[in-house]
Amino acid sequence: MRKFTSLAARGAVITLLAGTALAATGTANAQPASLGANIATTAKGQIGAGPCGLNNKGSYWGRGTAQTGSCGPDHTEAHPWCADFVGWVWWKNNVGGRMSRLGDLASSFTGYGPMHSTPKVGDAILYNQHTSDVGDDHVAIVVAISGSRITVVGGNQGRPGSVSSHTWTSYKVGTRVNDTQWISGYVTPVAG
Repeated sequence: MRKFTSLAARGAVITLLAGTALAATGTANAQPASLGANIATTAKGQIGAGPCGLNNKGSYWGRGTAQTGSCGPDHTEAHPWCADFVGWVWWKNNVGGRMSRLGDLASSFTGYGPMHSTPKVGDAILYNQHTSDVGDDHVAIVVAISGSRITVVGGNQGRPGSVSSHTWTSYKVGTRVNDTQWISGYVTPVAG
């Protein structure tokens, strides 16, 4: 075997060996990316549903959470259910971490994990009205990012409240997305 004498050659060999080890063990960043993609697929598959799910066959809420469910008597809305929808989608994709801290309010997602300003597919996106008496009052799921544009799917959006998709021209925190709400940040789920 030829002896490597330059630092550059040694570095290249180390990089090659490290990359081979990651590929062999499967410990590269594939898990978070696949988790996010799976979350996005689940969320998009519910577009058009109301508070009782597709074809009125269920209620949105994350098992293992403090959420009470979106479907009320006679297939009506039990309460504002955006947080229930995101909790349900995360639960369906085996999200772990602090799921027990999620409740019926969008603001409960700030108890799950730290908020940050750079979204990833599968993240919860939080909105608020930037008023002193209202915290984060809506949550949805990031399903696509293209440049600065972001597409989200959320429950209890639009009129009447249903699972729907919206694309915003900017994902930056502080961006106004409608007449009353601004993006306040993102929370990333962790694999269970």
